[in-house]
Amino acid sequence: PRSGGSQFVADSLARGLDIRYNSPVETLRRSGDKWSIGSEEFDAVIFCGNVKALPAMLQGAGISLPGVETLQYHGTTSVLCEVDPNPYSWIYMPSEAHESHRIICTGNFAASNAPAGMSTATIEFSEEMSREEIEEQLQCTPFSPRYITHRYTPCTYPVQDGETRGIIEAAKAALKPHSIYLLGRFAEWEYYNMDAAMAASMKLIRQLEA
Repeated sequence: PRSGGSQFVADSLARGLDIRYNSPVETLRRSGDKWSIGSEEFDAVIFCGNVKALPAMLQGAGISLPGVETLQYHGTTSVLCEVDPNPYSWIYMPSEAHESHRIICTGNFAASNAPAGMSTATIEFSEEMSREEIEEQLQCTPFSPRYITHRYTPCTYPVQDGETRGIIEAAKAALKPHSIYLLGRFAEWEYYNMDAAMAASMKLIRQLEA
């Protein structure tokens, strides 16, 4: 994209749709054969959030989702940096020399993603790191990264074990009669890449339209 970077893809998919940003949904209340969300009612809900949060959100339907509280995950510290100019988009770089595992060269996605003359990147570290730890690690990381800011997200990767898919399949079976459908990485506790996530959404829509 010439502008917007990867956000261009999301914006393009959103054209013609009623997308409402910054509208937190805290409860899903069953009202007759409808689901009430805020002041509106819906025939069905496709839930794309974290399934661990869903039991506390459901009201009035008596739905039990055993096992979802045991699902495991880990987090990521993302560090925005200025870096040396380079021709890359994504760089995977496991090494004993540093703890970072990936550089996403956001400034190379589109000219509008970084100030003129600057190359930027997001450098990722597994789990939470302090500013001091980050600064130390950046000295060992390729492309001479210079710290701008960082953020820790505690729930970025679902972790599966031998019980995970059984728990999710049971949750889907319990929710389907009530017209709630799970979709997405943390709703289905599946490590989806974007292409697989989009394929799963198209498959679900075809099922609902059948």
